[in-house]
Amino acid sequence: MTLSPHRQHKIYIAATMEYGLGSNDPEEVSYYKQVKKEMKADREKRNLGISRKD
Repeated sequence: MTLSPHRQHKIYIAATMEYGLGSNDPEEVSYYKQVKKEMKADREKRNLGISRKD
C-alpha cells in the first residue's frame, strides 16, 4: 500500500517542524526518515532556500 499525497504531506510537515511521527507504520517511518535525511543533506550542502541571481 502506498501513502496518499495527504498523508505524505502530513509526514513532511511533521519532519520539517521536527515533530515526532507518532506512528509505527513501516511505510510512514521510512518516508519520515527519507525526508529527514534529505533535509540533513541540504543543510550540509548549504542548499537552504532559493539562491539569488542578481
